[in-house]
Amino acid sequence: MAQDAYTLFYTALELNTLLGGAKINRITQPNKDEVFLLVYTNAGTKNLVLSANAESCRVCFSSQERQNPKVAPNFCMLLRKHVSGATIESVKLVGYERILEITFSSKNDFRENVTKVLYCEIMGKYSNLILTENGIILGCLKNPPIDAVTSRLTISGAKYTLPKPQDKADIYDKAETVKRLSLYSGGDEAKFLFENVKGLSYPTAAEAALKVFPFSIAEQGYEKLYEFLLLGKVRPNIAGEGKLKDVYVTDYLSIGGEKKFFEDISSALDEFYTAKEKNKAFNLKQKSLADKTNGLIKKLTKRLQNEEEKIAEAEELEDLKLKGELITANLWRIESGKSECTLENYYDGGAPIKIALDKNLTPNQNAQKYYKKYAKEKRTLDVIIPQRDETKAELEYLYGVLFEINEAKVITDFSDIESELIAAKLLPAPKFKKKQEKESQPRIYNVDGFTVKCGKNNVQNDRLTSRAFWGDMWLHTKNYHSAHVIIETKGEDIPNEVIEIAAEICAFYSDAGGGGKVPVDYALKKFVKKTPQSKPGSVIYTNYKTCYVTPSSHEEFSV
Repeated sequence: MAQDAYTLFYTALELNTLLGGAKINRITQPNKDEVFLLVYTNAGTKNLVLSANAESCRVCFSSQERQNPKVAPNFCMLLRKHVSGATIESVKLVGYERILEITFSSKNDFRENVTKVLYCEIMGKYSNLILTENGIILGCLKNPPIDAVTSRLTISGAKYTLPKPQDKADIYDKAETVKRLSLYSGGDEAKFLFENVKGLSYPTAAEAALKVFPFSIAEQGYEKLYEFLLLGKVRPNIAGEGKLKDVYVTDYLSIGGEKKFFEDISSALDEFYTAKEKNKAFNLKQKSLADKTNGLIKKLTKRLQNEEEKIAEAEELEDLKLKGELITANLWRIESGKSECTLENYYDGGAPIKIALDKNLTPNQNAQKYYKKYAKEKRTLDVIIPQRDETKAELEYLYGVLFEINEAKVITDFSDIESELIAAKLLPAPKFKKKQEKESQPRIYNVDGFTVKCGKNNVQNDRLTSRAFWGDMWLHTKNYHSAHVIIETKGEDIPNEVIEIAAEICAFYSDAGGGGKVPVDYALKKFVKKTPQSKPGSVIYTNYKTCYVTPSSHEEFSV
């Protein structure tokens, strides 16, 4: 909602005050929808983000650093050519449209003063950045689709024109606005303003309705609306729940919930959209890894089913061996050319058993056929059973990884999981080597003076266990996938209460975290070993004790 004309009007006023006379030092374009201008202002160096992203279109200062591509995109190069080193003369709203106009002054190749205008059209999926000179388009961030060219040209060399206006009244046009207000005859006041006055999102229209209605005559309504839209008190804040959670330039009485206020609009926009983009990036990464892991689980489940079927088929091998033995023991009794025979099973008290025969083979050849089939099925079992066990182990491991993916809280948690899957050759290695990332941190608690560390994934679990001292206490749930938990002892005896709390944390971050009493094994680190070639997070341990605890996150001890 935030970026309607009402919000942009006050944003433009704020930016015009801060950016008047500011110089452009550096221009970057970290992705296809955003441009960053590093500007020198009276208040110091600031990073101005111009975003045409459909979900986060905005113009504000940003505190976030972005990684830039090795080769600058075309629009970035165009801006560098025309406005690098330029001075910002003004920032203003175009009419009462969702368009900010940033005017630059600079020198051309002949040292003549020239003026360039960058139009920031903040219109959701239709958002765009368009650079012009003397009203002629020099270039735009988003090239228009073919079907839009006939209605409005936004290609280089064309004259810049505003988007097609909506059939709504402009607050600057008093006569038209008064005419529209005079048409109100009752009903939803917010809906009426939203459908008849330009530049209002529905939440802004709902807030305006509280300020404007009731009015005795349309002129009175116009005066109230004009005061709200153009002369309002600025109190930037983040408020609302669900879809209504957004940045508001003033304290909306129509918006409930907890409100966080800011000194300026840019700070509110920066915090809100930074959190929104981080959350979006987190969800996308989580879904991507979960989908890949589920795909591997589905593939292994199908393989396991095939292996189980082969084993089931081969389980009759003892019957094959028995039939071969019985035929061999009764060669003298069996006539050639028979398709079956009935013999006494001396392993079952002489009970009769029917045995199928190949009438084209002699009795001895039939016996050898059964022996060969027995040998073949036995070889199959010798191969397939270890494969089945390996597949089961892989599946158990992947279910553990999936648990870690779903339990992740910040995007940095995924770097270890992704590296783990690549190292296990379950995911392909990236074509380009990634920049070395900062090591992710485990959950850390202070329990009665003892430091307790809890891993978030298998890589962290290995890291914690390998770095623990021999006298530290190690904990893990019994028969469940869970985090590894370390209690740092520093040579001191650990009270039972501390072990119990650490065990409850361990149980909470396990597959059994939602259940009742959970068994948790604990042992000194010197009795915990990692076997060569084992999966990440996999260890063997001895000399342990087991306690039964109720899972708890114990956030009160979190550091």
